Amino acid sequence: MSRAEAEDAAGQDSRAGDRRICAASELVEGRSRRFDLAPVQGMFGPMPMEGVALRVQGQVRAYLNLCPHRGQPLDLGDGRLFARDGTLECQAHGAHFEPLTGACVRGPCEGRALTPLRVEERAGILWVTVEPREEPVDDP
Repeated sequence: MSRAEAEDAAGQDSRAGDRRICAASELVEGRSRRFDLAPVQGMFGPMPMEGVALRVQGQVRAYLNLCPHRGQPLDLGDGRLFARDGTLECQAHGAHFEPLTGACVRGPCEGRALTPLRVEERAGILWVTVEPREEPVDDP
């Protein structure tokens, strides 16, 4: 197996910090896809991190899979993310977010936003680049 094949199989590109999400064709309109990120250092040790990618109005967006209200995964429970009105809904406490901007439009975290991740399509594959954090994050 070549180095490029090995990196692709591991979900990483040769660019430092890049993580493979999925083939661009697998992310269909109005759906989301979870993906693992490297753990970050929390106040009490390493915390696993996860992102979520979605396609809305033909555009791909990616966010940390954490609600700014309580730090719980948006799709906690049944894995559903999109509400009937097209917003993203936090399953834990009902906050709603505008999918193209991540802004909270109603619910317990109104005025805050999801943390966006940089997503890029290269050779038909969606990649996310995660910048390393310098300081520990609060454990939820």
